[in-house]
Amino acid sequence: MTDLQQAFERHLERSRFFATQDKVVVAVSTGVDSMVLLDLLQHLSSKNRPQIIVAHMNHELRKQSQLEERFIRQYCKQNDLKLAVTHWPQDLHPQTGIENAARQARYQFFRKVMKDNRASILLTAHHQNDLAETMLMKMTRGGQLSQLVGIRDRRPFASGTLIRPLLPFSKQQLKKYALQHHLKWYEDKTNKDLNIQRNRFRHTIIPMLEEENPQLLSHLESYHQQLTDLLAWRDQEVADQLAACIDQQGRMILTSLARNKEIIRKEILRQWFNQQGIYDIKDQQLDELLEALENEQKPQQIIELPHRYILEKSYATCALKKLDNPLENLQKPQDHVIKLEQWYQVDPINLMAVSAERSFFKDEEQVVSQWLAPDQFPLRLRQWRQKDRIRLKNGHHQLVKRVLINQKVSRKQRDQQMVMVDAHDEVVWIVNQKWSWFERPTGYQLTWQPCFIGIKNKEKKVNE
Repeated sequence: MTDLQQAFERHLERSRFFATQDKVVVAVSTGVDSMVLLDLLQHLSSKNRPQIIVAHMNHELRKQSQLEERFIRQYCKQNDLKLAVTHWPQDLHPQTGIENAARQARYQFFRKVMKDNRASILLTAHHQNDLAETMLMKMTRGGQLSQLVGIRDRRPFASGTLIRPLLPFSKQQLKKYALQHHLKWYEDKTNKDLNIQRNRFRHTIIPMLEEENPQLLSHLESYHQQLTDLLAWRDQEVADQLAACIDQQGRMILTSLARNKEIIRKEILRQWFNQQGIYDIKDQQLDELLEALENEQKPQQIIELPHRYILEKSYATCALKKLDNPLENLQKPQDHVIKLEQWYQVDPINLMAVSAERSFFKDEEQVVSQWLAPDQFPLRLRQWRQKDRIRLKNGHHQLVKRVLINQKVSRKQRDQQMVMVDAHDEVVWIVNQKWSWFERPTGYQLTWQPCFIGIKNKEKKVNE
């Protein structure tokens, strides 16, 4: 038994990811990572090996896709493994945002395979290098401390759990194992494209850091585990304090809240909001809310919050309340100059953000990508106007009003319809309805800027 096989089995025993009777769907792309994961699972002893269902998607993005599909079909037949294969037809490929669309299609397929086989576990081959890349990318971008955990070894997915059992192991270990066992795999050429941020971290930044310390990956994995444990402890402590601050009607008792230190008060409020489906309250907003709750000169206040909630302060308590009629209670949409990686309300249900990097968005968020010319920035978000129109592929234009009528958008919803416009006030996108068509010059990748536009449901928590 190889060192990696032994380490893998010890990791499974400690983590208790699955039992022998469990059915597990294994996502296999035919790359080296997923082929090693599949081989490791097959070499588990009978008392530890789950029931394996291999899931492979042919994305039809390159000629090699057909070779990969034939290979995995033959492999599973030779190894007596159950296999589910699907295609992502080329006529469903979008003009922009193809990587994210492929990812969404792939995970939707995994959900179906799990449902069809009554499996509650999905296994993917994310490893230590993936974890390091994600941690460093999130550290560079900034945000909440909890985001620095990077990739979690398990998280809720579909009606079960997504598990990443290779996180403690490096790419080098996986490749060494593959060579030792004479495994066959296929390389994805797009992994070398340095226009993609993750590839720059993978091929340039991390190797430079490893020159400073060859133990970089294992140290980051250790930080990941320490931070995961610390945040779990913090969340439990805050939950206990929150329970002591809530009365039988679910109201916050302000004197009980005030007994805690300021940092604990902020976390109590944050967790209380999270329980109600409010996840995008920033630290500065929490500071302002605490100041308002502690202001004895204003014993009664109503403070607006995201997701159609209000915080109603009444002397000794405060309560979270939700507005009943979203379209009637929604204020007139506001104009915004769009700041990158900031969420904006675009209708009663959804929020929108723009980022220069796909990694800003989570798996469950809908994301499309668009290339824009430098002179189109900054972008703005505003309510549509009667004379607004979009460009069509044939060189003609269409009124936004006509698009909304064709899409059977109700009058009430039309009153709240937002558009994203460029620096020339030309409509780029009728939010959630239709994009303008922009002719791209030859070599546009050198001068134009890619941006990723994400939409998320305000009332649905997205897990890391």
